[in-house]
Amino acid sequence: MAETQAKYHHLVPRTYMSAWAHGNGTLNVEFKNNPGIIATRNKDHIAGITDYHSIKAGMPCCTKSDTDAIFAEALQYTIKYQGKTVTDSLELNRIFYDFDNWEIIRGDGTIVSKKSIKREIEKIKIKDIEANWASKYEDKWTYQLSIIENNILHTSAESIPAFDFDYIMKFYTALDWRGFCSNEQFEKTFDDLCNNILELDDIEIPENERMLPFLKTAADEMHHYLLLSYYRKYLSDSGIIYQNALANMKHTSFHFLIADGPTKFITSDTPVFIHTRSDGKKVGLLPLTPNILMAQGLCTDVRNREYCISHITDDAVQRYNSAIMENAEEFIIIA
Repeated sequence: MAETQAKYHHLVPRTYMSAWAHGNGTLNVEFKNNPGIIATRNKDHIAGITDYHSIKAGMPCCTKSDTDAIFAEALQYTIKYQGKTVTDSLELNRIFYDFDNWEIIRGDGTIVSKKSIKREIEKIKIKDIEANWASKYEDKWTYQLSIIENNILHTSAESIPAFDFDYIMKFYTALDWRGFCSNEQFEKTFDDLCNNILELDDIEIPENERMLPFLKTAADEMHHYLLLSYYRKYLSDSGIIYQNALANMKHTSFHFLIADGPTKFITSDTPVFIHTRSDGKKVGLLPLTPNILMAQGLCTDVRNREYCISHITDDAVQRYNSAIMENAEEFIIIA
């Protein structure tokens, strides 16, 4: 299983944000709660959360291989809970919330310090999601972007044959489900069910019981665990996000919009979002660089798929930037 030592996990990849970076990876950032004020941030230290993609003890999204690794130290001993001996690591994970009521016993019958065992359990963090995002998508993006720029910016044609379509679409789909706000349909469905019907957002988790500091309610926890499960499946080419990518590949293509004037495209902590154009049509948008905005729309001829290319006015760039800012959660990034 792929692993990484990284602790700060980016929701928006560093390789993606690099297109807006200045020397030494510095970004010009405007926070929505402080409009008009430009702050500088290094791309290594923004758009992420410590251990965001890590799998830890007690998470319901743990697999058997996760729990075998997490509880390996504890399973060297006899563990009793409510009068019964527990030998299955998945069951230990299920009852980890009540760890204080475990009995941990050596072979000679003496009691093991639960404090030291808990410390060992909590040291184990499974980081294959973070590692696989990097190896499968993020590490390849800089090279892919250079190919896009070479093909899109150096032609006078209004359309060209599609190239590297599968990877670009899968990267686009990945960013649609990552960022500070995930896929629009998922977010709406989750909100309707978990918040409006089940009212999980009203169940507050005590601060000392939170898996991660930002998981403040039962709804936050459920949302996070679902996404971790979805991400893992996507990175093994299965699951709901992968099905979304396949549908995108089957029915859609890309239109590249180029900013030739003084105004450049911005991006945000939610790089992919659905935008309603002035004609009422919906398109997916992903700024690629300060000069290129990629729009996803229906493809009428998938057998002869082409990428459309349009050079747009400064006013049009400003309108798209307004939409990007409106869809940002916390901040935008400016060239």
